[in-house]
Amino acid sequence: MKKLSDETREVLLQAGWDPAEKLELTETISFLKEMGYEVYEPVIEALSQFGGVEYKYKNPDGSWETFLISPEEAVGDYYEKEDFEEFEIRVKEPLVVVGEAYRGNIIMFISKSGKVFGKNGSSLFKFGDDIYEALNTLCLFRIAEEIN
Repeated sequence: MKKLSDETREVLLQAGWDPAEKLELTETISFLKEMGYEVYEPVIEALSQFGGVEYKYKNPDGSWETFLISPEEAVGDYYEKEDFEEFEIRVKEPLVVVGEAYRGNIIMFISKSGKVFGKNGSSLFKFGDDIYEALNTLCLFRIAEEIN
């Protein structure tokens, strides 16, 4: 089983995450489908386990960092699925918007295979091969891989 580091788990717990609680996704899935997304199992897994909480935690320099797993709050009615098609071409698989990171500066996506990516402008980053690796990248301040 894939897992979170102890440090990441602590960040999530302090932010209000309850590992025993699963988020009800009917409205979120409807939102994504209305935007034109096909919702894949890795997306459902990430949203149900980690969605609905704003994760706020301290950087080593003392400043605060945040991320949020909520497609509705990340893109609302501002973006369309078509706005992200160039990124699907770059990663060679469908992407589904799932949230935002770095105080709202990065929009996060999960691919059909479960990889987690983020975009800022035309820059694309890979946070991990699955949601657990991505959360470790975010919470442990690892450098995400830039995708050309």
